[in-house]
Amino acid sequence: MIPHNLFKLKPTLKFFLRILISAFIISSQLFAQDFWMNHPSPTNQYLSKCFFTDNMNGWISGDSGVIIHTSNGGEDWVIQNTFTSSSIEEIFFINNRLGWALSYEVFPDSGSYLGTRVFTTTNGGELWSNAMFPDSNYFLRTIYFRDSLNGFTAGSPGKIFKTIDGGRRWTQTEIDSTSKLILPVAEIKFLNSLTGYASGGFRDIAGSMWKTTNGGSNWKVTIVGPEPLNDLFINSSSKIIAVGGDFEYGSSYVKTTNAGAVWTYDTLGIFGVAKGIDFRTAGEGWIAIGEKFSYTLDTGKTWASIFTPDSVRIEDVCFTDSAHGWAVGYDGVILKYDNTKSSVSSGTNHIPNSFTLFQNFPNPFNPVTTINFDIHTTSVVSLKIYDMLGKEIFKFDEEKKLPGNYSVTFDATLNPTGTIIPSGIYFYELRSGDMSEVKKMILLK
Repeated sequence: MIPHNLFKLKPTLKFFLRILISAFIISSQLFAQDFWMNHPSPTNQYLSKCFFTDNMNGWISGDSGVIIHTSNGGEDWVIQNTFTSSSIEEIFFINNRLGWALSYEVFPDSGSYLGTRVFTTTNGGELWSNAMFPDSNYFLRTIYFRDSLNGFTAGSPGKIFKTIDGGRRWTQTEIDSTSKLILPVAEIKFLNSLTGYASGGFRDIAGSMWKTTNGGSNWKVTIVGPEPLNDLFINSSSKIIAVGGDFEYGSSYVKTTNAGAVWTYDTLGIFGVAKGIDFRTAGEGWIAIGEKFSYTLDTGKTWASIFTPDSVRIEDVCFTDSAHGWAVGYDGVILKYDNTKSSVSSGTNHIPNSFTLFQNFPNPFNPVTTINFDIHTTSVVSLKIYDMLGKEIFKFDEEKKLPGNYSVTFDATLNPTGTIIPSGIYFYELRSGDMSEVKKMILLK
């Protein structure tokens, strides 16, 4: 059966096909621009970290002491004065007032010494105070606070320090390891007051993960791969993913589904080093890798990649909720993610006022993509996939649905006919009562 709307497309179908085929190679870049957009930036300095406490309040840090802040969801950014010209290596906030940052003291011009400078703010960064970390032999890369008093910091060499008084005093924690390697720590995050993880390692030597189950007093380190791990994400009490790599072998990741009892290592197939990871939803995660994003729609089981808009180079990515996100990188670049106009999820309280079929995401895809749609009246809903000749290759169950926002996943490997679905252009048609709509999508293997 050929969808009736395809007859309307035939007079211009060849024209659209010529455009699609000519853009086939660069179509992934076009997709990226649909969801990630360049955002005005108040600086051209290299930006390495972004941190948001909610949709409105966020901070971005980078080279030459740069910290910029927004209190209105990125509409305006204000440069905050840190009184340093050194790169801000890390930034962290527990709420809109209390935050910390790290910087290296590499040019001791006025009697200071080498080591790490720890910055603190109690008013959202309007005023930053700072002090040198007591031990000048450590260059700290990460800082994390569970609350206003209890925090952790770590870096190179691979020691983890703990404070119980908001950072006034730091004590070294115990690390249990069967390895004699002392590897740098790059990131620390906690699941709850007792359980925390850290990632790190050193290029061409090993990647490692640390875990604590007693609030950070003791850590156990495990060698999990051949390359360092720069960032981690705790998806649940059992699922954790860490990302990294090097420029010789490319980006890579490790993951566990049993709270770190076993870690599995794999490459992402992208040249460059994975620097930051965050998840937009429980299943959809994004990794910043230079001129590309890597993303997963199945909690890290499979990964695909897309170019950033204009192939700008990014270093970090963060999401404030399922509809809003940010990425930062070279030359002051700021990218904003906003899918409020094109992405929906079932179970929301919003009742649509129209019938709408959204563009599948991602597009192009390989092999999984998500199709979102709105229906505004109770009706029997039908969703089918067709090839270029109008042959039905897949259909979802027809069922009566209430008005609302819905999302379905199409996996091109699960063809009920048993045949392999090749790369190419396909159409998906949504019917709801007397309403119907057709859109194109591209399977790119």
